[in-house]
Amino acid sequence: MDSLSMWEATAGERKQRPTLQGEQQCDVVVIGGGYTGLSTAYHLQEKGHKTVVLEKYHVGYGASGRNGGELLTGFQGTMETWAAKKGIETAKQMWQMSLDSIDITEKIIRENNIQCDFVRNGDIRPAYKLSHLDNFKREQEYMAKTFEFHELGVLDKYEIKSELNTDFYHGARTNERGAHYHPMKFARGLADLAEEKGAVIYEHSEALKIERNSKVIVTTKQGRVIADEVVVVTNAYAGNLHKTIKGSVVPVESIMIATEPLTEELMEELIPNNRAASDSKNLLYYFRRTADNRMAFGGSGRAFSKRDQLRLFDTLQSGMVEVFPQLKGAKVEYRWGGKVGFTQEMQPYIGQLQDGTHFAFGYCGRGAAMAVIAGKVLAQTIAHDDNVINPLKKEKLRPIPFHSQHAKAVGIMKFYKTWQDRYGS
Repeated sequence: MDSLSMWEATAGERKQRPTLQGEQQCDVVVIGGGYTGLSTAYHLQEKGHKTVVLEKYHVGYGASGRNGGELLTGFQGTMETWAAKKGIETAKQMWQMSLDSIDITEKIIRENNIQCDFVRNGDIRPAYKLSHLDNFKREQEYMAKTFEFHELGVLDKYEIKSELNTDFYHGARTNERGAHYHPMKFARGLADLAEEKGAVIYEHSEALKIERNSKVIVTTKQGRVIADEVVVVTNAYAGNLHKTIKGSVVPVESIMIATEPLTEELMEELIPNNRAASDSKNLLYYFRRTADNRMAFGGSGRAFSKRDQLRLFDTLQSGMVEVFPQLKGAKVEYRWGGKVGFTQEMQPYIGQLQDGTHFAFGYCGRGAAMAVIAGKVLAQTIAHDDNVINPLKKEKLRPIPFHSQHAKAVGIMKFYKTWQDRYGS
């Protein structure tokens, strides 16, 4: 689903960067020109490490330029669940990392005047079922008592009207820490910033092979980079460059639509407080206002044919109108899709393999801010900082069983999740 995204169409003229030709030497070569790679390069350059970024297509081509632009706290599942899995201290570090990820992203944007329509009005999670509202109340109590976090609110079916003008949901959970931005503008701004710090970014320069002797040698079609360290941060767009990493991430397709620019009055009516929204369905809807008053609306998508693709987008548009009947006559100007990286444990992985490769991937739909702090953690690790805090550290990757059949498995999983949304509690 490589059709033009609304984000790319509205990001302004794209800077043309060179293709790698010949040989370059640096301290660190980063493979992947999305948020993680660009953040890694930016933070490495701040520490005085000469960095080269290799991007197969162009900056922000993958999920970094296609996502909903929603910066959310937490991870897949509640922090109570993560505390049961990891222990309370690790869970608290994970939670703090998710809070820090948005703070760091905002700091980079504001200090460097990146024009990416950044808005920090919090986020809202509408309750698809009445039972989900009970879960939100439990979460609110748990987070206040155990994590001393008091910025979650719970709204009933009537109170939600102050946040979303819809009868589709039974209530909602609000979080004052969330934010949203224009994802492609941010990707390009972060790339410009990394270059200002001294990083070199090569586009249309796919890494084809990684070799090691006393140095790391990364070969492209027209050149190679010789470095001390290599970082692979291709996430859901991982090819065959590093089979261990490819076998540890499952790409799941997500699709989005965006309306024509609507009146400010209508958008104020639909989402008065301009929060980022992501609901509680298993195959969720996520949506938000844009700076030019469009409705950007996303959901799950996996097509086997052109006809399937059209059907998925039509179904998503019907879902948007079901949530907001006021948009029944609104024209949809853009339809696009992308891949979200998931791991077997449903959490991001950040670490270094025995062969020396540094990696970060598997943000499970939370990468808009988490990828930025992951890049900082990678840079700190490479620079041997003493104060690296990484509760997501993964020291060994175990390929997911039957990974080659992941497309079929994802299809079955989505069928089951659809059944749960319709008939489950």
